[in-house]
Amino acid sequence: MKAAAKTQKPKRQEEHANFISWRFALLCGCILLALAFLLGRVAWLQVISPDMLVKEGDMRSLRVQQVSTSRGMITDRSGRPLAVSVPVKAIWADPKEVHDAGGISVGDRWKALANALNIPLDQLSARINANPKGRLFIWRVR
Repeated sequence: MKAAAKTQKPKRQEEHANFISWRFALLCGCILLALAFLLGRVAWLQVISPDMLVKEGDMRSLRVQQVSTSRGMITDRSGRPLAVSVPVKAIWADPKEVHDAGGISVGDRWKALANALNIPLDQLSARINANPKGRLFIWRVR
């Protein structure tokens, strides 16, 4: 009977070893499958379809924010104001841009601008067309 027990024990250990190696192979296969899935997803996001990620990144980092600023007051040593900035609206024109767009014509828009500025249309036209390529911009009204 002792001989029979000895022969069964190694067989049971061999089955146990096969079971462990089978489980190890299954675990390695699952890990490799998950790794292949993750690499495929990374390739899809980075190479094939990166537009969504670029758009989301731009939404997080690119922002336009207007900050209103005004100049400070210049004072003497007693605190009395020497120079005070007064906020004003300014209207200006770029003669080169106006000339490239067709110049000043007798249109409703130019007439409306001349009326709003209390300047005759021919005077407005003469100031802009005086040197259309040499000047960068002309102050209209301050």
